[in-house]
Amino acid sequence: MKDALLLFDGFKMELGSAAFYALFGLLFVFVGIILLVLIFTLIGKIMKKTNEKKSTKPKAAPPAEAQGLPEAEAGIPPEVVAAITAAIAVYTEGETAKCDFVVRRIKRL
Repeated sequence: MKDALLLFDGFKMELGSAAFYALFGLLFVFVGIILLVLIFTLIGKIMKKTNEKKSTKPKAAPPAEAQGLPEAEAGIPPEVVAAITAAIAVYTEGETAKCDFVVRRIKRL
C-alpha cells in the first residue's frame, strides 16, 4: 500500500491553488467557445450579405434541359409530356425501391 502512495507524492497541491487552476481552465475554455461562436456568426453574416448581392442580379431562365424537363418534339403538348413522364415513374416505382430515371427526349414514332 505504501508503494501506491509514493506515485502520488509529486501531485500534492493546496486546495486554493487547485481551485484557481480549475476555475482558470474552465474560464479559458468557455472564452474560447464564445470566441468561436462569434467568429462563425460573423462569417455567416458576411456570407449571407455576399449571397444577397449575387442574387439581386437578374438571371436568364435556364434551358429546358437544365431545368430537368424532357426535350419534346414540336407539336407535343406539355400535358402529354407530363403524362408520359408520370406513367414511366409509376411503372418503374413498382419494380424498384429507388426510382432514378430521367426522361431526356420524347419523340413520335
